[in-house]
Amino acid sequence: MVFRAFLLISALGACACSAAAPATRTTTPAKPDNPWSACYAGFTPIGTAHGDLARLTHACGALGGLHAVTPVVAKVQSEQAPADRYTFYVPGPGACYRVFAAGDYNVKDLDLLIHDAAGQTIAADLSHDSFPVMPPSSPLCFDRGGLYMLEVSVYRGAGHYAVQVWGNTRPAAAEPAAAEPAAAQSAEFDEAGAAASR
Repeated sequence: MVFRAFLLISALGACACSAAAPATRTTTPAKPDNPWSACYAGFTPIGTAHGDLARLTHACGALGGLHAVTPVVAKVQSEQAPADRYTFYVPGPGACYRVFAAGDYNVKDLDLLIHDAAGQTIAADLSHDSFPVMPPSSPLCFDRGGLYMLEVSVYRGAGHYAVQVWGNTRPAAAEPAAAEPAAAQSAEFDEAGAAASR
């Protein structure tokens, strides 16, 4: 069944997050000529994954009529660990998305990539910070529907991260998808944003 929801299939279970004092961070340089990047120009993280993600999505999420199409997904990862991969379904041409993520004070560089079904990279975070917004200067609009993969990796450091996708499609009840690796756990997201493990 074709569904309009943005579906994430998680390879790992959820994490328990803890708070600690934030470390000194760099600030994103201002880009006042582009509203898509100006919304997070001057952003300074406080060092909590959920808190920083909430501030990013509050400042930039609704720009251009976008809205949250997934719940927040939180994980723990180190630079030695493999990337976490999430698959999502794009319903068709004209679907546009932006991915927001934030790491805690121990994550120094958090990276994002989107691959198509053939494994080709179609979008990548080029920043060297713990709060990537991808794409940074506009939403990613797809020419065709299909299955795509979001990859989240800690390039430098270790700690908690939180990620959420915003887009112009409406969440809908989703048909469960098969898990990727044998030990994968999938999550189906309903319209309320609650996750039900499969």
